[in-house]
Amino acid sequence: MNVTFACPECDQTSRHEIEPANQQVVCTSCQQMLVRLPATVVESINQCFICSCDELYARKDFSQRLGLMIVVAAAVLSSIAWGFHWRYITWGILFVAALIDIVLYVSVGNLLQCYRCRAEYRGIPELEQGQPFSLETHEKFRQQEARLAEADSSNGEVARSSIPPV
Repeated sequence: MNVTFACPECDQTSRHEIEPANQQVVCTSCQQMLVRLPATVVESINQCFICSCDELYARKDFSQRLGLMIVVAAAVLSSIAWGFHWRYITWGILFVAALIDIVLYVSVGNLLQCYRCRAEYRGIPELEQGQPFSLETHEKFRQQEARLAEADSSNGEVARSSIPPV
């Protein structure tokens, strides 16, 4: 099993293999030890190792940008073909894009992702039973992150405004 995460200390992305012999998560950039894991953690994950959030979801282990690029390319190419009245080529392009989507859906595995810190867990045996993505839960954590960022920026303004000008 491995975990990909953004280090809370240095904000660099790290990937760490978790094995029964080595049950600690260490940032590869700053060498900060983030957590020491219990021995049973390789069998199941109930919460995120990095931020201790207990809300995780399962998703496909595929680049969302690449998937979006495939859809946009198919839409643009089929629109061009439609503009030239090449109806069979238009449908062929859309059919090939749908076929690529089906093949990728079947062949690509899943990963488990944390809503709060977006850490990704791969190689977990019980991954297929993970909860699906919930927009409500995602929005809850997005709003919480926005409020914290707003509070941090307003605290900085208060601290700067309390210093008298020279």
